[in-house]
Formats: sequence, structure tokens, C-alpha cells
Amino acid sequence: MHPELQKTIDGIKTSNREIFFQILLVFIVPVGLIATGVLPIEHRVSILSLAFIGLAAVLFFFDGWTLRMFGLHLKETKRYARAYFAFTIIMILIVVLFSEQVLHLEEIQRWWTHRHFIYLFFIVSLVQEVAYRGYLMPALGKLSKNIPMVLFANALIFTFLHIIFPNPMIGLPLAFTGGMGFAIMYLYYPSLPLVVLSHAALNFCVVLYGFFVIPGATY
Repeated sequence: MHPELQKTIDGIKTSNREIFFQILLVFIVPVGLIATGVLPIEHRVSILSLAFIGLAAVLFFFDGWTLRMFGLHLKETKRYARAYFAFTIIMILIVVLFSEQVLHLEEIQRWWTHRHFIYLFFIVSLVQEVAYRGYLMPALGKLSKNIPMVLFANALIFTFLHIIFPNPMIGLPLAFTGGMGFAIMYLYYPSLPLVVLSHAALNFCVVLYGFFVIPGATY
């Protein structure tokens, strides 16, 4: 584990019980309500964004979190850029080869006309990385000193977010693989700007091939 991430974990003042309830109320309950149809799936981005923003407000104003604790620092960004670039290229190549050679998928037609590929892919990636890596990685590190368990739990909770999408037999393993990759990268290279950019590039690619798309919904 990177010393910067360990420093963040050591600086968390929230009790383990409070962290558990934060994770339950923000990462589990809203997704479950969307998956069961209690909350409308077409408003998933707004609902989950509000939940994550609400958590961030609590962390800033009541729990003493700082931007640096979320991984928002530029000092090491240049030094980590090469690792993130290599990771992103490898992941994109895997997605492209799997989509085209194994599943024989084609790119979404006229993708440049859809709002997801214009701006939404970045917003979604930003919000998810602030929540799942910026907050959840240190929070899980506070709950457990077992690094493999932290990585597994982070990837599993990230995968749970994707149960609302069709084709779970393909989508969930894909989400778990990506979530585990992001978690490992953040463990050793804790840079929120770089993990957001990496996630945005990968998100663009997977949605381009039709993964994590709600039928009948706009992208």
C-alpha cells in the first residue's frame, strides 16, 4: 500500500460503525432500490450522484476529510502517469478484442450524437471514482488491515453498482475485472485525477460496444 493512502486511512476519524452505515446507505441501498424498480432506473445517474455528493458533504463538514484525503493531489500525478497510461491501454485492448473477436460486437452506430459520448462518460467516471476509490478504498482500509480483502470488497461493491444493467453474465465479470484493476492501481498509485481519466477512457470504450446500456434509454 502506498504511504499516501495509508496516511489517509490513519487520518480517518469516523468510527468503524459509522463507516459501515455510510457504505450501506450510499453504496448498497440506492442501487438495490434501483435494481428492484422502487426508484426509476432512467434517473440512476442523478440518484446515485446525489447519494455520493451527500456523503462527500458529510465527510467534509462533519468528518474532517480534505481534498488530499480523496486523492486529489497533483504532486505525484506526473510520476504515476506512465503506469496509468499502460494500464488503460491494456484494459482497452482487452475490451476491444473480447468484444470483436469473442462476442462479435460492433460499435454503437452514430455514437458521436449521444450525450454519453459527448460529456456524460466523464461525469459518470468522475463521480464513481471519487466515491469508490477516493472514499471507499480508505474507508475499507480503516475497517480491515487485510489488503486482499480490501481490494476484493472494493471490486465487489463496485460490481454491485452494475447489477442494474442487462446481460449480467457478461457485465458483472467485466465490472469486477475493471473494479479490481482500478482498486489495485489506486492502492499503489493513489491519484484521483489519473484514475478518473483511466476510468473515463475505459467507460467510453465499454459503452461504445453496448455494455452497461439500458435498452430504450438515451446514452
